[in-house]
Amino acid sequence: MKPIPSIHLATTTERKTEPGRFGSALRTAAASAARGVAASVELAAPFVPGGTVVSGALRSAAGTLAAGTLASGGVAGGTRSAETAVGEGDIVAATRALQQQSQSFNLQYLQLQESMQRESREFAALSNVMKVKHDSAKSAINNIH
Repeated sequence: MKPIPSIHLATTTERKTEPGRFGSALRTAAASAARGVAASVELAAPFVPGGTVVSGALRSAAGTLAAGTLASGGVAGGTRSAETAVGEGDIVAATRALQQQSQSFNLQYLQLQESMQRESREFAALSNVMKVKHDSAKSAINNIH
């Protein structure tokens, strides 16, 4: 067998070409999807705890994504500006904020579940004790006659 020659890795270089129409189409689709999600969350916001905050954050993220798509020329393609990079940074920051808020809500939900389970166990235990006490009293009364 021949030994495998050593592998040389080239350093990563910055992309020199402009994004094509496909990249622009993906950005436009992502902006449309973000606006759709934001609209859906706005409908559900009154029924979800903290929904208005999430709705506002999503609306902001969708707006910056749409602004970034328009600044880069939309579907027709165009030059990538510094404004687009800032918009993408805002989207990343908004996404991180939403993830942190989601984690916070998940933790609150878990705590609520644990509290409900504890109350359910306490109720079951008290119910069982009261049933035994009732059955004992009933059998003692029945044994008198």
